[in-house]
Amino acid sequence: MGLNTVIESLGVYTPEGRLSTKELVDGCKVKPVFDLEELTGIKTRPVVADNEYALDLAREAATRCFEISKYQPEDIDLVICTNISRYNGPNWKASFEPSTAASLARDFDFSNAIIFDEPNACAGMFTALYIVDAYLKAGFIKRGMVISGEALTCLARTAQKEMSAPFDPQMACLTVGDAGAAFILEQTDNPDTGFHDMDAFTVAQHCDLCIGTYSKEPHGGFVMYTDSIKIHQVAISMTAEHVGRMVKGTKWENSENHHYIMHQTGTRAIKTTRKSINDWVGKEVCSEKNSIVNVIERGNGASTAHFVALWDHIRNGAIKSKENILFAVQSSGINLGVALYTLDDLPARVMNWSSMEQREAIKEAV
Repeated sequence: MGLNTVIESLGVYTPEGRLSTKELVDGCKVKPVFDLEELTGIKTRPVVADNEYALDLAREAATRCFEISKYQPEDIDLVICTNISRYNGPNWKASFEPSTAASLARDFDFSNAIIFDEPNACAGMFTALYIVDAYLKAGFIKRGMVISGEALTCLARTAQKEMSAPFDPQMACLTVGDAGAAFILEQTDNPDTGFHDMDAFTVAQHCDLCIGTYSKEPHGGFVMYTDSIKIHQVAISMTAEHVGRMVKGTKWENSENHHYIMHQTGTRAIKTTRKSINDWVGKEVCSEKNSIVNVIERGNGASTAHFVALWDHIRNGAIKSKENILFAVQSSGINLGVALYTLDDLPARVMNWSSMEQREAIKEAV
């Protein structure tokens, strides 16, 4: 009781395929009225291969997570999968049962774990983190794992065919990217590391601002209808207050070795959120320098977005061991959250794994 929860290991997988915003827009039956790349900042994003699906992304991310971890699958007591995407086969095959967690249990020896799915829009991985943290603090488990595989660019392919107006409810589908992420949580007796505080809530009266479903058109596929302007207005204003209340008057207001990782929907949205947080606090606590922006090359990875951003910026050297992260969670629902975290030596271990991976790749090439 009272111990912090720490990210013991992290694994991320992004497919090799790339799809640019220009290619997406050029393929639209009706093109947006504005320059989508300029508006969102998104130049390109990872895209699954023809035979690659949500479950594959989740599996690859979990594999990398175990390669970095000191634990094996049989050591995990709780597994929660959070992907929105259920795109798991050709011809728009969607799978709901067995759950993603149960499907992954066929590939990994989760023989000692409670396993279930908990999709909650783009806030899914943080909602699961909240649950695992509660299980750990209650003493029900010793370690838990959260996994997600988001194969979302299928939404963009449908939007290309179905958008019928220059400003269309399916416009947000052109911003998504594909990725998998996984992490293992346990408790630490070091009070200086781990999650110091986290809070989340849902503003359900706005739940209809983003709706995902099947296409009704003969070509099939999946669709997402979003009121982008209103959902951003609500989410950004509430995030500013939520973050502001969490940091104002604390060390998180002043320290320089902090990184803000907000939901990666677009560069303009991140900039507006940053300004709104500073306006609420009354000083610049969130700057261009300490804000992590990953959306330019990744697109919006939904539930994986924060952890893909963390992974990428550990690997490029921007985020180092012992530094602080403020996660600001925004998703349809509307689900909002804030988590304050201090890294242990996870970045060093990820970098060591990356070096080993590069050496293996060189050996194979030779």
